[in-house]
Amino acid sequence: MTTVLYEKKNNIAYVTINREDMLNCFDYETLHKLQEVTDSISLDREARVVIFTGAGDKSFSAGADLKERKTLNEMEVKRNVKAIRDAFKAIANLPQPTIAAVNGYALGGGFELMIACDFSIAAEGVKMGLTETSWAIIPGAGGTQRLPRLVGEMKAKELIFTARKFTAEEGLQLGVILKVVNGKTFLLLVKNSPLI
Repeated sequence: MTTVLYEKKNNIAYVTINREDMLNCFDYETLHKLQEVTDSISLDREARVVIFTGAGDKSFSAGADLKERKTLNEMEVKRNVKAIRDAFKAIANLPQPTIAAVNGYALGGGFELMIACDFSIAAEGVKMGLTETSWAIIPGAGGTQRLPRLVGEMKAKELIFTARKFTAEEGLQLGVILKVVNGKTFLLLVKNSPLI
């Protein structure tokens, strides 16, 4: 089973983190595959828009795979941090407009992936946030740089220091979400978004 699914329809590239049973968490294999797919999309002139989402309806991504992390030595942890930073930087630098279709939890690295995209559309009630600091882990994939640009420095500090989760509706008010949509028609609405 591949950990990242890719398809292209009508000039729209769809990238799906495919670890539904693990809340679409990022292990090294997933990050490596995400980098490969992103690099390929960056050179594809037929891909005009890129939509990132998570498999299933429970989680966009709950961030780093902490089960894997417990088994890693120091060098492997550094390798994973570099891999997630590089993959999300490549996503942020894609020449095509990018949309995070946030269908479930967007926590830690999942939230960082969300805000690396140009736009985020979320299902109602979805929980999100930079939760790493509750584990004494510094967000390592650009979230501490991107979040202040979206919500301002003081609000970003509050969200980072407290590791507070918030809903898509609050994310809309903060400016990290463009639209909140009904979960039952989520993918249909994303595919027919006026952004595309």
